[in-house]
Amino acid sequence: MTALFALTSRGLESVCAREMERFGLSVSEIAYRRVHAQARGDLRSLLEISTADDIFLEVSRWSAIPHTRAALETLRDLAEQLPLRPALVVCAQLRPVDRRPIFSATANFVGRRNYSSEEIKTALAAGIEASTGWVYSADDGEADLNVRIFLEHTEALIGVRLGATPLHRRSYKQEQRPGSLKPPVAAALLEVLDVQPGERLLDPCCGAGTILVEAARRGGLAQGGDSDADAVAAALANAENAGVAVSVKRWDARSLPLADNSMDCIACNLPWDRQVAIDGEEAEFYAQLCAEMERVLLPGGRIALLTNRPELLHFGRLVCREQVEISLFGQRPMISVYEETDRSTL
Repeated sequence: MTALFALTSRGLESVCAREMERFGLSVSEIAYRRVHAQARGDLRSLLEISTADDIFLEVSRWSAIPHTRAALETLRDLAEQLPLRPALVVCAQLRPVDRRPIFSATANFVGRRNYSSEEIKTALAAGIEASTGWVYSADDGEADLNVRIFLEHTEALIGVRLGATPLHRRSYKQEQRPGSLKPPVAAALLEVLDVQPGERLLDPCCGAGTILVEAARRGGLAQGGDSDADAVAAALANAENAGVAVSVKRWDARSLPLADNSMDCIACNLPWDRQVAIDGEEAEFYAQLCAEMERVLLPGGRIALLTNRPELLHFGRLVCREQVEISLFGQRPMISVYEETDRSTL
């Protein structure tokens, strides 16, 4: 068994855990921004987990790390004792890694302390260099391995990134638009909907097309549009980069050129009237959009919407079965999942 942990956005831990279980992992712990699990066999498929920002081999856990500057010497000493070579062997089975690799370090912490992330990385790197002879680089882009330390109050978790680059950094995402979602958040909308291959999925306000591309990568038949011509062009370009087929048109989402009962699922990062402006009064815009989404949704269909104004979401035959608050753009918007009234009581 191989111990792993995934990092994800705050609020998406349980969603990420669900996906990890679909990949055959045995989830052992859900913590702040992290999901811990055990894996068997070949780990290559785990690099396809879509709701995680990144996934790491768990190397060690430390306790009693003080908040004072004396902790830096403690961290350096503990880093000298890290059992990193087994992680090196695992990573080398998935991709080319030098026997004396260049490594980078990443540090995050929760709770107040009298030293910075940069100082934590420096201490960690010094200990690793002293014990292994590996070469430290501050540039993650030129490193063979990334060693991550996550400090939560007095506890420390240390891991080695499984992949060559962070999972959230999708190569297809070359075109950006204001308010564009991180791919793992887009994937989380699809995960809560349980989008299946062959299902027709709509994003009526698609922006740069991240939800559409993630849906197509899952085997969904993705269709969307936007009122902004530049957004339509960006979505098409990102889909081409990903090598997937999506349908994208310029339209007004309040008057969709789609037949009644034509979509299995709808997922959307709704305009918040901040990074993306809303044409007209916000409550009226949401009311018109909700009516259109309900019109084109098949009986038994599902909707997942991300917005910081969930109180403006109203449907006739649909009820809210789940809400997930996440951290995004310095705010705490909500993923709201809707489905048929009868289905929700099954």
